[in-house]
Amino acid sequence: MILHLRHARGLDRDEGRVRARAAGEEANELYPGQPWSEVEPRVAGDWRRVRGGSPLSWAQVRGDAHSAWQVASLQQGDCLRDHAPVVD
Repeated sequence: MILHLRHARGLDRDEGRVRARAAGEEANELYPGQPWSEVEPRVAGDWRRVRGGSPLSWAQVRGDAHSAWQVASLQQGDCLRDHAPVVD
């Protein structure tokens, strides 16, 4: 198999999305049991500090952070096992 790397500009965007996902996961541990509506302003406020060299704005990575936060919430609730239903 041959892998083709994207242009460096695309990699910068990917790095920003990875950082946003990490921030979402970490927020789940920092603010356990709180809904996303209360957690998001805190994560958004930290975005300038944690984004590194990423050119992406919070609006562009919000979905990535939210998705990671949701997955981390499900993992904590033990809802990601095959024999357990996913509960909202």
